[in-house]
Amino acid sequence: MKITEMTTLLNKSSFIYKKRIKLFGMPILVCFLLFNASFCYAQDPIFSQFYAAPIYLNPAFTGSHNGHRTVMNVRSHPLPDVNNISTFNFSFDSMIPALYGGVGFFATSDYIGNMLWGNTLGLTYAYHLQLNRDWFVNFGAQAGYYRRDIRWSRLIFAAPGQAPPSQDWKHALDFATGLLIYNDRFYGGLAFHHLNQPTIGLFENDHRLMLKHTLHVGMYFNLDSPGRIYTQSSNYYISPNIIFQIQDPFIRINYGAYVGLDRVVTGAWLRQDLSNSNTLVFLLGLKMERIQIGYSYDHSFSGFTDVRHSVHEISLTWLLDRDDRTRMIPRCPCF
Repeated sequence: MKITEMTTLLNKSSFIYKKRIKLFGMPILVCFLLFNASFCYAQDPIFSQFYAAPIYLNPAFTGSHNGHRTVMNVRSHPLPDVNNISTFNFSFDSMIPALYGGVGFFATSDYIGNMLWGNTLGLTYAYHLQLNRDWFVNFGAQAGYYRRDIRWSRLIFAAPGQAPPSQDWKHALDFATGLLIYNDRFYGGLAFHHLNQPTIGLFENDHRLMLKHTLHVGMYFNLDSPGRIYTQSSNYYISPNIIFQIQDPFIRINYGAYVGLDRVVTGAWLRQDLSNSNTLVFLLGLKMERIQIGYSYDHSFSGFTDVRHSVHEISLTWLLDRDDRTRMIPRCPCF
């Protein structure tokens, strides 16, 4: 394993690939990576297209489409000597009137340089409540299984002939909850992931996956059809958003806006990390009747990445059997 590879893997701790860590000597670097591996990979992967992975963002989005929804997300960061750092997400959710809400399934895999994998499988449920004519609220819950695997053969140990550790995987149950409230122009929510803070350390048994707090707020302005949005066509609209996330020790604030014209959606975000360099995110999406396709590009101000080695993300959403008569759906962006 080359020094550049291990340096890049250390940068994975923030998942925005901002700073190159400079350490002197292979033994020091290897020891640092080994004994701090749990810290380096403790953070959740992030998606720049937040609303294209709705259940991943907040389990309260389960069933919010009023039909069947299938979502696939791929986030890739090609880097020299590391093969790739990628995150994959798949989810399916459906509105079930008999259950007064929606149920869903998701699978997420985080692949780091052919050395470390984090995989999560889970089920979600959201109870949908109509407060009055205009306001709606969803209460979401999530139960999942988390597994983490490491390939020790990809590491070079400081002591010649040193045997790799016997433990190469860890698993745990993982729980989350969320709330979503919305009307015809406003949507916002809270989500709390890793409520039980599962133990995931490959060296230290007391190392836990830290609680992640998410606050997301947005508005929807239809600029050519000023009536109630679920009865009017939406040919031209703008949707400003802010998403605030804390997962110790990282704090991220995402400011941005989407602009839609007929079937085409564009967007721009500033991801401000209070302990690292900032990132600009650019989005281009195509929204059809049943299919939604999005592409986004992350440009970091760290100076570490260029166009070939930047973060690229693709989303695909397939919508089926939506019944708008069931209840009003939240007017969140598609990407």
